[in-house]
Amino acid sequence: MASPGSFLVLLEPDLKSPEDLEGLLDSSLTRGLTSGQAEEALRRDGPNELEKPPKPTLRMLFAAQLTGFVIVLLACAALASIVVSFTGPKKADALSYTTAEAIFVIVVINAGISAWAEHKAGDALEALSKMTQASTTVLRDGREVKIQASAVVRGDIVVLRTGDVVPADLRLVQAEDVKVSEMSLTGEPDDVAKTVNLKVQGPDEPMTLTPENMVFSGCSVTYGKGRGIVCETGMLTRIGRIAQLIADDWNNKPKTKCGCLPDCHPTVSATPLQKNLERLGGRIGAIAVVTCVIIFVIGLALDRADPANPDSPAWLNMILVAVTLAVAAIPEGIPLCVTISLSIGCSDMVTKNVLVRSLASVEALGCASVICSDKTGTLTEGKMTLVNMWSGGVAYDVEGKGFDPTVGGITREGTNKNANGDMGVRSALLAALLCCNTTLKKVKDPETREEKWEPKGNSSEAPLVVAARKIGFDEDIAKDYKRVLEIPFSSSRKMMLTVTDVSGRSEMCKDGMPLPQGTQLLSVCKGAPNFILDFCTEQLMEDGSAAPMTEADKKAVLDVVDAYSSKALRVLAIATRSFGSMPFDTEDEDLTTDQKFAACRKDLRLVGLVASIDPDRDGVPESVLAAREAGIRVVMITGDYLKTAIAIARNVNILQPQDDEQFAAVDCARLRPDGNYLPHEQMDLLTSSVRVFARAKPEDKLEIVKSLQRQGAVTAMTGDGVNDAPALNQANIGVAMGIQGTEVAKGASDMILTDDNFCSIVAAVEKGRVIYAGIQKFVAFIMSVHIAEVMQIFF
Repeated sequence: MASPGSFLVLLEPDLKSPEDLEGLLDSSLTRGLTSGQAEEALRRDGPNELEKPPKPTLRMLFAAQLTGFVIVLLACAALASIVVSFTGPKKADALSYTTAEAIFVIVVINAGISAWAEHKAGDALEALSKMTQASTTVLRDGREVKIQASAVVRGDIVVLRTGDVVPADLRLVQAEDVKVSEMSLTGEPDDVAKTVNLKVQGPDEPMTLTPENMVFSGCSVTYGKGRGIVCETGMLTRIGRIAQLIADDWNNKPKTKCGCLPDCHPTVSATPLQKNLERLGGRIGAIAVVTCVIIFVIGLALDRADPANPDSPAWLNMILVAVTLAVAAIPEGIPLCVTISLSIGCSDMVTKNVLVRSLASVEALGCASVICSDKTGTLTEGKMTLVNMWSGGVAYDVEGKGFDPTVGGITREGTNKNANGDMGVRSALLAALLCCNTTLKKVKDPETREEKWEPKGNSSEAPLVVAARKIGFDEDIAKDYKRVLEIPFSSSRKMMLTVTDVSGRSEMCKDGMPLPQGTQLLSVCKGAPNFILDFCTEQLMEDGSAAPMTEADKKAVLDVVDAYSSKALRVLAIATRSFGSMPFDTEDEDLTTDQKFAACRKDLRLVGLVASIDPDRDGVPESVLAAREAGIRVVMITGDYLKTAIAIARNVNILQPQDDEQFAAVDCARLRPDGNYLPHEQMDLLTSSVRVFARAKPEDKLEIVKSLQRQGAVTAMTGDGVNDAPALNQANIGVAMGIQGTEVAKGASDMILTDDNFCSIVAAVEKGRVIYAGIQKFVAFIMSVHIAEVMQIFF
């Protein structure tokens, strides 16, 4: 398998041109590698697979559970009980051995549960290795051939098409409107447009999580086609580095060996209860041994022989007394009580929408002092929703969250006046619909059998389709408007363009924008407002007329855009142009896509603006306040931009009105100003006060959790993507999302939220605290019983 020491690692391949990489990797951009070169590279570098350390067998795990101090203490007490019973007058009575038998049964049951839980828990690396598809297409000897993904080597030219899963880390050398879903890698839901361009980031530009000219192993191509040269394979890919972080964490983390708790989950550090019970077991053992020695010495000095057998030597009688005292002092009922309490707690957690994979984490959650939460899908709905729009100089509010078009409607801003029939609203949303490829339909959940609305297509188009359905546009309305040309969005064009046949229409739709006489075709542009405004020469007015668009008008529109952007809304502009015929020669096959685009985007009419956001979940602001009142600090760690993260954090009460954003919210680039992470002291000082971390990479999340743990915090970490797995594994309690979570995240977690809702975490913490208090009472009661048993020996 590919490992960091097997070959020279390419540094920053995104900053190298395809021609430079072609030379460095001894490949050809047009013919790929030869079969001989590929075989040699495969022998040198190993297969394109993730290393999976051998898992310990169930028998080894079972044996490991028997090495805990308390378990050894209980085993010694059981053996001592057998010795006492065997040397006593009732050695032939089977009932005299029940104490030892009960202790051994408890030890075996607890060790068995622990071994089974640990055996089933460490499946994050297994899930990670299944993220690539079995085969992929590459250029070999100048021909396209399909090979196993594990046979891909550095220098291969990989052919990418819509629906493919990227087999390794590639530098794109050709890209035709390529879009890639990087959600599993970065946690962000939007498809990312890719290009072959060599782009150097400016000093004032926000940092991107991935380079525009790179695609990474495990990500899927959602649109377009292209080719890329393989830069890294196996463990040197980004997915491989995440796998290495998980493996290193498991190898370096001290394993829990508290026999009083039935779970030694590899992703859990010793919980507070485990530590306390381990200390209690040590103290009981030490006190029992010291007391037994003292009793033996005193009894021997007083020559205390057995009253029932005066002829027996005093030392033998005192040994039996000391052993009896030791057995009485060992609280063998604690493991059973803890097991029962945590098992009942696991069942109760289900009612809080929490599935527990590790019994010990039930108690650990009750001790949590910091909750590190992802933003998308946990604090927010995870569903982009249209909340504002603007058309003809009028601002509108859009009500309703999620994808259900039967909930909510459109009103004029600041009023409750229904605006579903306003010409500007209908025109803007229909135009947006004509420039979308996303559909919205009801689907049935295969598990719950419940029907729910679900969009299929681009996540940024989904809110437009939902809003159009809210004002009454039928799901099949696009069929009435034949599309004759589509030019997809690209990172260079910053907009999408379609041309639709509207012949025979005098207006776009009922109560919609009037169309000039002789209109046969309607061009619609949807994209970045500043780019679209550059091509607008007129604008739609409230009464349906068209007015010239001056520079002052454009500035006024940009002020509206800025106002929406300041609330972390994602703003798109919608513009149209009417044609009597195509503005280019449709018979000319030599025309490029960009030439057609340039011809259709001239003299546009601005129809409106639409502004979307991923809204916060219902109940989350109240849950954050409840957590704060309970002494729990809530921290947001997200891959989104800082401005968006701050806006959401204020909406959900993570940031308070009096908080200074400069100190309470940071871009994760501050954690590694020169590429290396800050020293522990500086890192701990920073993380002790910051409550919002933006543009976070997987390594950032891991370092933040480690820093909080160094400060003595019991940390709960939520996550759903592959990028969250190392931090989930490191945290005291890893909490994965059940709906949107990847199998990798679930495999690295200790518990799973079945509803992906932050509110469920706070409810589970409350339940965990109740369970912890109950266990403390159990332990106090059992200890009082055993103290009484010991005291009887002295009277």
